[in-house]
Amino acid sequence: MQALVVPAPSDRSLEQLEWQERPMPELGADEVLIKTQAVGLNPVDYKLVLGGDDAWKYPHILGLDVAGIVEAVGAKVTDFAPGQRVCGHANPAKDGTFAEY
Repeated sequence: MQALVVPAPSDRSLEQLEWQERPMPELGADEVLIKTQAVGLNPVDYKLVLGGDDAWKYPHILGLDVAGIVEAVGAKVTDFAPGQRVCGHANPAKDGTFAEY
């Protein structure tokens, strides 16, 4: 899948962001996989590029705000189902929403 990433820990500007092919996310038992339909550019996204996060693994996928369709649900998920339209806010310490999934 295509994703907008911060390639390396030393990359701290918007000019250094790259579109890259990344593997599909692995779905945890308490997570949902969303097929991205729209994202919002949150002011925090820009600030995270400048400051980074010690928890990030690189390349790191940016993005906090997303709307889309639930593609799959983890084994412990009971409140969502595939095909459901959703919107959400991602955990800034994990890979984000500027990706196809």
